[in-house]
Amino acid sequence: MINSATADKADSKVVRCPYCSQATAIEVPVNFAPVYAHCACCSKKFIAERLSDGLQVLTLEEAPCCSDPDCRELEMGSSDEQ
Repeated sequence: MINSATADKADSKVVRCPYCSQATAIEVPVNFAPVYAHCACCSKKFIAERLSDGLQVLTLEEAPCCSDPDCRELEMGSSDEQ
């Protein structure tokens, strides 16, 4: 269950783009849900995900399904269908 008090909040972080390695500012939610982010330099979309000890950024190609927001939503939603 997501706490509605923290679900909409986000933190600004500066990370290195996994494609071009340039520093870029992104918004990540305070929960551990992965999100898409866009590099300010190369404009490519990548995935940012909180970990217990920091923040992880992944290219779309290297991200496992559980770290890809769209894939994760499909996988978690499909368990209701039988």
